[in-house]
Amino acid sequence: MMDAQLHLQKLLPIFHHSPLAMVEANAEGKIRQVNPKAVQLMMPLATYLDLPGTNIIDTLSGFIPAIRGAIADFYFDSGLIIDQEPYIIHFAYGQSLIERHFSLTIEKITPDSLLFFFDDVTDFLVKADALRHRS
Repeated sequence: MMDAQLHLQKLLPIFHHSPLAMVEANAEGKIRQVNPKAVQLMMPLATYLDLPGTNIIDTLSGFIPAIRGAIADFYFDSGLIIDQEPYIIHFAYGQSLIERHFSLTIEKITPDSLLFFFDDVTDFLVKADALRHRS
């Protein structure tokens, strides 16, 4: 268990500079570390749900309820819980319904340490779709 924590500390520079949103949390979802990309993507979601944004499981479960069950049902001390799963998140902004596409990975590092990796891939999908229609 100590080796995993030491390894994680060595990876901190990568963690903080990654273009991918990364969050380290305890088993209940309380955020221990968060990189700038995760703050950028999480804050609108937490604000929309009127949450403080300090618990990643609460925030993500507000849009993707299956996350809480996937984490609770994972009984191993470590391993991949969710691997690059695509999710569509809907929320209203004024009179508009906004649809965002996310890719999510959750890995259990120790019994009390979860890593969340996620990204909003909506713009990439829109560009890929536009390229397909040009052909």
